[in-house]
Amino acid sequence: MSFLQKILPSKQAEVRTLRAALAQAKPTRTGKLPVRDFAAALTGGDRLIAEIKRKSPSHPEFHQLASPPTLARAYLRNGAAALSIVTDAAHFGTSLDDVAAVKAAVPLPVLVKDFVIDEVQILAAWAAGADAVLLIVRMLDGDRLAELLKYAHSLELHVLVECHDQADIDLAIKAEARLIGVNNRNLASLTTDLDHGAAMMPGVPKQATRVSESGLYRRADILRLADVGADAFLVGHALLQSKDPGRKVAELSGHEAEDGRRVKTCGITNVPDAVMAHEAGSHILGLIFASSSRQVAEEQAMAIRAAVPKARLCGVFVDESLDRVATLAHKCDLDLIQLHGTESPEYCHQIAEATGLPLIKALTADRATPELAASYDTAAYFLVDLPKSENKGGLTPADCQTAARALTAAGHEVFLAGGLTPANVAAACAEVQTFAVDTASGIESQPGQKEPELTRTFITEATR
Repeated sequence: MSFLQKILPSKQAEVRTLRAALAQAKPTRTGKLPVRDFAAALTGGDRLIAEIKRKSPSHPEFHQLASPPTLARAYLRNGAAALSIVTDAAHFGTSLDDVAAVKAAVPLPVLVKDFVIDEVQILAAWAAGADAVLLIVRMLDGDRLAELLKYAHSLELHVLVECHDQADIDLAIKAEARLIGVNNRNLASLTTDLDHGAAMMPGVPKQATRVSESGLYRRADILRLADVGADAFLVGHALLQSKDPGRKVAELSGHEAEDGRRVKTCGITNVPDAVMAHEAGSHILGLIFASSSRQVAEEQAMAIRAAVPKARLCGVFVDESLDRVATLAHKCDLDLIQLHGTESPEYCHQIAEATGLPLIKALTADRATPELAASYDTAAYFLVDLPKSENKGGLTPADCQTAARALTAAGHEVFLAGGLTPANVAAACAEVQTFAVDTASGIESQPGQKEPELTRTFITEATR
């Protein structure tokens, strides 16, 4: 029995419930939200539809901690053209209640993705603020597909018609679908097969917007399906399983090279430096909220976010209270959190639960062992640095490189810090193939004041 067959009884019960509610009161659209142009967002090719869901029946071990609005902002910032929200709460953990909050967070059009068998489900999606709905051909016969498609269009909603084989595609064409998706997932086994999708895609008319769905994990997968005619790509599980879904969107959309070294410019204290570093190519800007000569206040951080809305901002904290971290993460719209103190693995769990943001756990070179790192299982990354004490505890940048090399060899993604400058970063990167490098004082004219030429040179040397 396929997943669609298993879920059908619950959808039939849902329809009965919705119809009973409809008999009591006619629905209105939440906040009178205008319908955003989902189809236009997918024109031009190479467009990514980033999916929001908390869990998946095909991969029950995974669970997304970030709230839907937090994910939506991360997806927008990293190159998504549109969003999809799976609104089957029992199986995917997200519902129609999430749609309005997501639309309030970002200007992207939103596809409500459910298992639709009746007009009342489309009406409920419209009332919740949907811009588009999904119709799965395999759940509908040809006449019913055409009826539901026409009904959705009468509400000015866009419709993505999902197909699994050529017979489905033929029914979609007959129903005059304008957006046609080819799902690479086998509905019986829930496994994915890009060969199947690649074989089916040429059967979709070129005048339709062609969407490839499921099983897209690497940029090469996107390019492969684009070569056979796909205009847009709906990605879900690759984001769900990632500890840094924003970065994954950037990679899949081609905004960041999957194997390229990242640069984090830390200790940003003012808007001009933030704009300069972002435009110079820094992948992450670090804002230090702990006591430091580079400490930023909440108001400064919010001004920086407003000035560089597309930048990835990392808040740096040292043994801070959970409530303050969570509050600043929300107010300043942070993308990552760096914990630079003696925070325990248990505390990191709590921060991850409270914020849903990727964590960077900083460890001094003498503590950065694979054994200790293994206990921080909620950390997306580790940063290896020198101690902040005056004498550095006798440790040197070479010790940071040795520790970073060991963590990298153990399979962790590592930020290398500790005395990096434009003059030595290329040599350090040649010694240690880390995921990223981090600098603050090495590109400053004085604490908290970044030097543009040093910043540009550092980024060039680190990424060449």
